[in-house]
Amino acid sequence: MDIRSATNNDAQGIQILIKSLSHFYLDGKNKALPRWLDSSLKLDEVIARINSPQFENYVCESDGEIVAYLSIKEGAHLYHLFVDEQYQGQGLSRKLWEHGKKLASSNAFTLRSSLFAVPVYKQFGFVEDGSVLKKDGVSFQPMVLAG
Repeated sequence: MDIRSATNNDAQGIQILIKSLSHFYLDGKNKALPRWLDSSLKLDEVIARINSPQFENYVCESDGEIVAYLSIKEGAHLYHLFVDEQYQGQGLSRKLWEHGKKLASSNAFTLRSSLFAVPVYKQFGFVEDGSVLKKDGVSFQPMVLAG
């Protein structure tokens, strides 16, 4: 599996991957994405992030399919880290994170983790930064990684 910078041609695969994992970050199964979140996952928004100098975007492919995606905002905020369900538990998130972290402009990072992913981020060295927050059916844990 290769890790590389994301391109516009990856946008639809990234969009499909993130939406396929929505049950991990929504407060209930079979719930619809809140409007603000659904809007941020529209194809033109994904393309805008890929092309924005504020974001560093990386994908991991297997047999030509995107199986993992990482986006770091402004060199210090882990914006997205998603791994296809069938590839979870194989160290792919760590491999992708280490790749992005090495190329980022900061040694300290923030993120808003889904509750499902908190244990993964703790393994990366992140710690909880405040209490769990909720917005329109999405719960998340603010976390930090000191530099």
